[in-house]
Amino acid sequence: MSLHHSYDAGAGGYDRVFGRVSSDFVPRLVSAARLAPGMRVLDVASGTGIAAEAAAMVVGSSGHVVATDISGPMLDRARERLGRAGNVSFAVEDGQALTLPEQSFDAVLCAMALMLFPDPARGVAEFRRVLRNGGWAAASVNTTHERSFSSRVNVAMGRHVPAMAAAAARYYSLGDADHLRRLFEAADFREVDITKETRRYGFPSFDAYFEPFDRGVGVSGTEYAALPEAVRRFVREDVRRELGGDPSGGPIEVPVEIMFVSGRR
Repeated sequence: MSLHHSYDAGAGGYDRVFGRVSSDFVPRLVSAARLAPGMRVLDVASGTGIAAEAAAMVVGSSGHVVATDISGPMLDRARERLGRAGNVSFAVEDGQALTLPEQSFDAVLCAMALMLFPDPARGVAEFRRVLRNGGWAAASVNTTHERSFSSRVNVAMGRHVPAMAAAAARYYSLGDADHLRRLFEAADFREVDITKETRRYGFPSFDAYFEPFDRGVGVSGTEYAALPEAVRRFVREDVRRELGGDPSGGPIEVPVEIMFVSGRR
């Protein structure tokens, strides 16, 4: 199953698995992009529209947010969330080849998606192309699978299904701060800044955490549900062991660390 297909298929359950985590980290992303009332903002790879919603609240009725995604089903979820907002519009766009005019936005956001671009450098170059002079672009990415919420399941799947290993590794391909800084500087962004934020999410048991994956909910759950039963058991046990979950039950904590990069045109 391709990554694009997984996101199409998992769109309906994305918020059920990752929505709470995404919402918690979005304020830092909005702050990194220096959003303010009246701005015109592009949200690249908007997914279900969580970052676009936060941006729309900041720019207000005098501003505008264009929410884009390469996945039509994901963008449908964003429309459901934001369809009544008067300051948001939607467009199916490839973040590496935007059809939008040069220097047409005051800020660009990309929440938890840049590492999944086949060519992140092209994506960052596009961010800069559509920015007006002085505008800021900001992106958030995973750091390591030991500090991720749901994509740690993809890494476990990659251990048991070699064909899935390369796709799983992409989730952490921009987790090195120096590499991420060079990516933005190579696109001629100035004042590049890197920060990290860590949170911990508690669950009454490992079963409570893993329940959406068992049900095939969300992007990672969709891929997990497609595996043979024996492989699913191995993957589940790998993740449980990594999180320190007791087979007989008991509370667990899932650490999540997100890295933020911002740069000015």
